[in-house]
Amino acid sequence: MNAYDSNFDYRRDFIDQWNSHIKHARIWLAVLGILLIAAGVVTAFAPYGFYAFVQGFGAAALVIIGIFQIVSYVQTPEFFRSAAQIITGILNILLGIMLFALPSYLTAGTLVFLLGFLFIVTGIERITYAHRMHYFGLQHTGVGTATGIINIILGLVFVLMPLFSSLVLSYLVAAYLVVGGVTLVIESLFMSHIDK
Repeated sequence: MNAYDSNFDYRRDFIDQWNSHIKHARIWLAVLGILLIAAGVVTAFAPYGFYAFVQGFGAAALVIIGIFQIVSYVQTPEFFRSAAQIITGILNILLGIMLFALPSYLTAGTLVFLLGFLFIVTGIERITYAHRMHYFGLQHTGVGTATGIINIILGLVFVLMPLFSSLVLSYLVAAYLVVGGVTLVIESLFMSHIDK
């Protein structure tokens, strides 16, 4: 990481990069959100075929989202990067690879704790991101804060009640996918240029 330069206008640099990438970011967020919602709906309506589905479409969606988060981390100006974002990206990729590669009887127990940790880290990242966006004068940051809090609560439920979570795992994953998808779609709708 480069040393802090008091003569460099980090705020202006962030605003310029934000405004130049906003159109592509909105499209990708909306597409990924719709894919997640579709994956969640299919998972909810086919709970017995859950693992077969997750090992295909669901695993691919998690890997794509993880890659998107890492790319987003790299494109964010260095001063504003959040370590939680890259951790979440790596966890999503690992979760997708694990679900794709391992047999379902091995993934069920591990999946509960991994999803719980992923929920908590994602919640922290969303709250941090909303706080940063509020600092730059963006409106509607309360949605990000609210979804962050919901993610943290759900993560704690996963970690503190693993047996219950594993029994209703397909529905919890469906909820995770739908909530994550709706959040991305909402964020894409409310993204706007920052006035300089």
